[in-house]
Amino acid sequence: MRNVWRNHRTGFIIVCVLVVLMLIAGVCFLLRQKGAFPGQVVLTVETPDKQVADSLETFTVDVTLSTMKDGIYPAASASIIFDPSHLEFLGIEDGDIMVSGETRADGGVGALPEWQVNTARSNETGRINVLYLDTTGGKYAFSKEYMQDDSHVLFRLAFRLRATAKPGDVYELSVEDAVLAAIEEDESLALTSGTLKTRNGRILIQR
Repeated sequence: MRNVWRNHRTGFIIVCVLVVLMLIAGVCFLLRQKGAFPGQVVLTVETPDKQVADSLETFTVDVTLSTMKDGIYPAASASIIFDPSHLEFLGIEDGDIMVSGETRADGGVGALPEWQVNTARSNETGRINVLYLDTTGGKYAFSKEYMQDDSHVLFRLAFRLRATAKPGDVYELSVEDAVLAAIEEDESLALTSGTLKTRNGRILIQR
């Protein structure tokens, strides 16, 4: 009888430990998904709504930034990998994070950055290289001051499905490299140095 009780108690303890471990893993996953770790700057390729396989409509994918440090960033770049055999990249559309600049007609200050990308080359290689460069060295730069609480979209990627897209397919959009280059080099944010975190997105095709 004592052995039976001991076995039941041991089994109960094991189950409790497993439940606690699962809860901890779940909480860590949710925090990581939300970029909730304090002090992190996270570049995210958002996952858009599911697409219909035979649709010829253009759709966009937001590339967002969770926050920004206190530096002045006159240059930014990102390399995003996609599958050109199923996706046609159509170009870049404006986000809502501004750079510094002159006073506008509406009284506001700042302007949307002009991102550079080679659309044809992107479709040849399956790599979208996006670049912003302020040639004045800081007059039209990114900074925390110009990042509003409700403004987190750096830019949008425009795509169209190719005829090869099939229901149920999943196409990954992976950040290969990303940099926010600061005037003060030690304030720069980069994927390679771990000062800039990234989260990949995907395009889901309806079944």
